[in-house]
Amino acid sequence: MAPPPPQHRAHPTTGQLAGAIARGAIRTEFQPKVALATGALIGMEALARWTDEELGPVPPDRFIPLAEANGLIAPLTTLVLRQSLAAIACLRRLHPAATVAVNISPVLLDDPALPASIAAELEAAGLPPQVLIAEITEGHPFARPERAAEVLTELRRLGIGCAMDDFGTGYATLPALLRMPFTELKIDRSFVARVAELPEAAKLVRATIRLGHALGLSVVAEGIETAEVEQMLREAGCEAGQGYRYGKPMPVKALMESWPAKG
Repeated sequence: MAPPPPQHRAHPTTGQLAGAIARGAIRTEFQPKVALATGALIGMEALARWTDEELGPVPPDRFIPLAEANGLIAPLTTLVLRQSLAAIACLRRLHPAATVAVNISPVLLDDPALPASIAAELEAAGLPPQVLIAEITEGHPFARPERAAEVLTELRRLGIGCAMDDFGTGYATLPALLRMPFTELKIDRSFVARVAELPEAAKLVRATIRLGHALGLSVVAEGIETAEVEQMLREAGCEAGQGYRYGKPMPVKALMESWPAKG
């Protein structure tokens, strides 16, 4: 009789996560980002994935807060950034204007050395700053908003794009839009997924698109799954979209196979 499967612990420990980062066991997958007007691939978002030998797949909403709380978010971000820059270098052979978006925790925006460290990674990869978009997640409030604004301003001065991720679901969203030099606004999937059946959601998404444009930002809708939702967003003036309609997160090789160069 075969032994029963091991009983995996529901949550990883700090030591397990630190070991996974040190070994490079956190892998990065990429979700396509598409221009809604043309259907062309314009970039991808990097998403960290971890499958542990003992725990099995560990969802990001477990290991990322653990990293933020225990001083591991900086090495985790560096690992994901390096993998992402290697991936975008490959993708740009087929799509020369493509960009890659990498999530940056608000915890890291308290470090004035962050822009220089990111610039060093770009230089080491031989890539221009314009290939990178720093997506600012809203899992935490900004510890020091003034410092965060300074760090983002320096990223922008270097030529790196800055996106507010998951708009409408986090901390101090509107004040952050006013004080931070964002270039892109990403509408959270929880709103986008309901625009086809809930008039209030559709109104909210359209208003958010208008707000983004009034502030000079490009707007990206996350969580697009159907042609109907895509059409509504296109008609509302949304520039770009992500979601299962275009592809789930995948290794960059699979993304390149799914989106070959045109012409």
